Amino acid sequence: MPAPDGATPLPGSAGTEPPAAHRFRDTAVKILQAAVTVGLLWWLLHDPERREDMAEAIAKADWRWVLAALVAAGLCELFGILRWQLFLEMLHLRVPFAETTRLFFIGAFFNQFLPGTTGGDVVRVLYLMRDHPEHRTAGFLSVAIDRLFAVLVLVAMGLFFAWWRADWFAKSAAVSGVMQVFAVILAAMAAGLAASFVLTTRHLVERLPARLPFRERIVKLSGLWQLCIENRREAVLGALLTIPMLLSFFAAFYFVGLAFTAKVGFVDMMSIMPLVTAVSSLPLSLNGMGVREALLDQLLFELCAAAKGTGLLISVAGMIVYLLWGLPGGWFYLVRRRAARSGK
Repeated sequence: MPAPDGATPLPGSAGTEPPAAHRFRDTAVKILQAAVTVGLLWWLLHDPERREDMAEAIAKADWRWVLAALVAAGLCELFGILRWQLFLEMLHLRVPFAETTRLFFIGAFFNQFLPGTTGGDVVRVLYLMRDHPEHRTAGFLSVAIDRLFAVLVLVAMGLFFAWWRADWFAKSAAVSGVMQVFAVILAAMAAGLAASFVLTTRHLVERLPARLPFRERIVKLSGLWQLCIENRREAVLGALLTIPMLLSFFAAFYFVGLAFTAKVGFVDMMSIMPLVTAVSSLPLSLNGMGVREALLDQLLFELCAAAKGTGLLISVAGMIVYLLWGLPGGWFYLVRRRAARSGK
């Protein structure tokens, strides 16, 4: 991806031309992701019974609930902005709140259209580095810490709901199996995060064998932990802000769901969404499309007795809600482009 408005690319990313083998691998991965997306969406939509149920749900939908979903999504964005502002200040990067808001929405806009789940983060970093070239590293670290805490809290919430509602998930043999695998993956992620934290606090990272798998990633993660240890107050507050941010994100899908069905309770959606969010964040399809719809549809059908296609409608409508919240970022981006061209 070219750097917008001539911004300096991140080292080792867009600044240098990757080897041909690397480009081939990336292209092959994108083709496979596109195939998964198209295949899953075709599987969902080719069923006449599912299409009929969806048409009926749309005809009877109470669209007033979408307004509540927009409010919940707006709260999610607000908490996201407050978190990022906090992490910027933690790294001694003084950015006016209005500018943080504009950059955040520009990132949200590009997240909707760039392949992968981190495209918007890259754009945020590039603009931040361009506006504050003396704080290039701090700008990058602010987004990295932002991501770290989102993953950390998502893992914790996923494990909590998997344990608290184990009997509910066990109602379906297929879902129970998926939840067991999900719990194992989350537990492994939690163990990895905890291990890296312990290595950091005991200053053992540099003693790791040079050939240890993932050593470079462990070292980078250790650097983030060290920043959090040195800024405990901001780190704890950032973690606390992540909780309402994720709950607001899930609530937007709950309210959208009320437009189509009354069978999905609030706690049910809160229990399901950590699983759906975590799995759809994996690089299995383009931006999680297809995977998110298929998983949510199956979970709501088996656990909440919702009609087939309901989960698909909720997923699509929920993402449209967040797409609408990304549109201000498109406007901010165009304003910056015009300002750059006019030399202001």
